[in-house]
Amino acid sequence: MRRVININLLPAAILVLALFFFGSARASAASQVLTISPAIQELKLVPGSVSKGTFNVINQGTEPFSFKVYATPYSVTGEDYTPDYNILPGAPTPITWFKFSVPASVVAPGQSVTESYTVTVPKNIQEGGYYSVGFAETLNPKVQQGVTINERVGTLFFIQVGNNVVKKGDLINWKSKFLQEPPLSSSFKLTNSGSIYYKAEYQYKVSDIFGSTKYYTVGQKVILPQATRKLTIPWRNSPSFGLFKVSGNVKFLDSDHKLSTKYVLIMSKAARLYTFIGFIAAVIIAIVLAVTRRRPGRKIKLSRRR
Repeated sequence: MRRVININLLPAAILVLALFFFGSARASAASQVLTISPAIQELKLVPGSVSKGTFNVINQGTEPFSFKVYATPYSVTGEDYTPDYNILPGAPTPITWFKFSVPASVVAPGQSVTESYTVTVPKNIQEGGYYSVGFAETLNPKVQQGVTINERVGTLFFIQVGNNVVKKGDLINWKSKFLQEPPLSSSFKLTNSGSIYYKAEYQYKVSDIFGSTKYYTVGQKVILPQATRKLTIPWRNSPSFGLFKVSGNVKFLDSDHKLSTKYVLIMSKAARLYTFIGFIAAVIIAIVLAVTRRRPGRKIKLSRRR
């Protein structure tokens, strides 16, 4: 007996299967969502002192999970500030200063766990800046495409020990290329030649040639000692074509640096292609008109009667 398949039902069946598989994957991905608050903690201590504080480990997913808490060193590499959590040879690290009240715990869906910590600064420590991360890492890892993933989130600790520190930094450059593809972006570099971190606040504005503001943003970044940081600010929803002005200012270490106005022409690849085609067409038309105007007309000879 020959089976007859109703073709009209195939799209519906495919839709049901797609919703099942993608819906299951989305639920699995959303079942374990780990966050931590606050993201940054600043401590100002003296040698031999003890400080206590807390942070919250939050479960924004749909399933409970257990986690552990531990401290790692924190440093950066490159101007883009790629985080490095490894112990650097010969560099002092404050991870042994930390003691957590509950090294491991469980957090229910939609709930948070308050983790207490104690920081004990050695008496003979050199004054300066020390940096660490307090991580919360899941103990029931997720498996995606056969790969086991341990999620972790951290709160950064910026610790200043003593008052005998040097705060010094400079604005190295401010760049915004004239011709860009979207999204429009600008960048500036800050250097820290002191012995302690500092925070830089910036304002960035994009306006059209008539002065009307099209994009405006503010932000704050930390600059670590003996390092240079490049900050790139994108206008993600910038149009595919247009002429704009960018400007702003940066504040750090009790000084205000104005970012000079620069002009930026945004042209997407499609806009550049259309412009090129239009330019070639204009050149061809101009050549044709020039040749046509130079072509000599017929001369009529008149004979004189004698």
